[in-house]
Amino acid sequence: MKWAIVKNSQLIEISNGNKPITVGDVVHPKDIFKHWTKSELKDIGVYELISGSTPDDKFETATTTSYKIDDSKGTVTETINKKDKDLDDLKKTYTTQIQNQAASLLAPTDWMVVRKAEDSSKSIASDVTTFRASVRTESDKIVKAISDCDTLDKLKALFVTEYNEDKSVKTKATMDTLPDDKDIEEYKR
Repeated sequence: MKWAIVKNSQLIEISNGNKPITVGDVVHPKDIFKHWTKSELKDIGVYELISGSTPDDKFETATTTSYKIDDSKGTVTETINKKDKDLDDLKKTYTTQIQNQAASLLAPTDWMVVRKAEDSSKSIASDVTTFRASVRTESDKIVKAISDCDTLDKLKALFVTEYNEDKSVKTKATMDTLPDDKDIEEYKR
């Protein structure tokens, strides 16, 4: 829990409660955060800090932070103001991310494609060709879904996985639909 040191309705300092604090001319040991009641802490100007919600780093950046002091309750409420990241920049970032993930999934079996190109008598296992086609198809589908987003909310929706009541996955997030390569482990290099 975080604490705010307040004097004359002004925020002086924020403390994690893991070190001694100085209030006025008195140094208090860190144990006061464990042993004193909230009322006792309030009496010396140590208020409970109610932390604000942090920005979702995927889509937002923090701009300014403000604090509202409630002397009667002995609380300080933090508000973190946020700004949406630029939609076009995010679309580029997430498109590149999906393309890189797809390339990483394909790379361990690229050797089979190169071998086939250099020696047409060699074959590529059907499990591998099916997997590789699936990666390309799903990657293209995700990239198109990103491209089609004309609002930040639509882009955010691509990251949402829906769950059934029993906590099993109902609908996987679009951004998480690239196939996994567990069935082609034996062909990887």
